[in-house]
Amino acid sequence: MCDHCGMGVVLTCRNGVVPGEDAAFLICTHELRVSAISEAAERIFGKQDEVLGADLLELVSCPLGEVQLGRHAALAALRPGEPVVLPLRLLSDEHRRIGTLAARIATCGPPRAALVTVEPTGFGRH
Repeated sequence: MCDHCGMGVVLTCRNGVVPGEDAAFLICTHELRVSAISEAAERIFGKQDEVLGADLLELVSCPLGEVQLGRHAALAALRPGEPVVLPLRLLSDEHRRIGTLAARIATCGPPRAALVTVEPTGFGRH
């Protein structure tokens, strides 16, 4: 929902990609810029004003490598494909409280973008 104009945007994605209506998610462009964030994701990543426009790789890291994360997100934003599940870690100090996140990366749109849904796993939490 756009706070300034009161208008929302409706995006579609494959069935089963979003784990529930209160899911935490980010929307990213093929350039990995965050273009939208859910209210639930604000509790994980920070306030909308701080996150919009940020590079995804400035917010999270992936134990499998940032190249893998960046490639999957960019491809999802460019063309439909099978959803990919990757582990993510926050780069902020919140990583100790939240631990590892399970991220599902899929295509959404229009306009086409990467939908990155996240759920805390509890692994690595301090």
